[in-house]
Amino acid sequence: MGTTLIEDPSRRPKAARTTLIERPQSGTRLATPGPAPGAGDGPATGSGQAAEAGPVVGWLVVVEGPGRGHSVELGYGMNIVGRGRDNRIVLDFGDDQISTDDHFRIAYDGANRRFHLVPGRGTNLVYIAGSPLLSPVPLDSHAEIRVGATALRFIPLCGDTWDWG
Repeated sequence: MGTTLIEDPSRRPKAARTTLIERPQSGTRLATPGPAPGAGDGPATGSGQAAEAGPVVGWLVVVEGPGRGHSVELGYGMNIVGRGRDNRIVLDFGDDQISTDDHFRIAYDGANRRFHLVPGRGTNLVYIAGSPLLSPVPLDSHAEIRVGATALRFIPLCGDTWDWG
């Protein structure tokens, strides 16, 4: 008889699913949130079309507000952020001040190894380091992004010193 480890379903975003990632001979099963590999139900852009994010380039970590302690992965190109499932990055932890579609965007330019924070079509303002986001700005490591009752910390993986390419 083996041990089964799964994530507590009450602690994950509504859009996440649990996926079996390993089944070793011991009977131990490890599970992680996210779509099954090759399921064809990957991240989506604001238009509802599947987007290829490639490998992870960084994370947004919820440090205050609903969803505190959760993180979401960022991919290459334009990461559209909102509460709705049609966004590439879904922040649906109960903060209804985050717009359903395209509240803001985080762009990773792999050619220049730079991140930018870009306004979307959200009704409520997004704040970066306490200032309203009114036009695209460079996004620095560990920057704080505030939207509604949610504070996010930006954690890059790729940048000046390393990239997947």
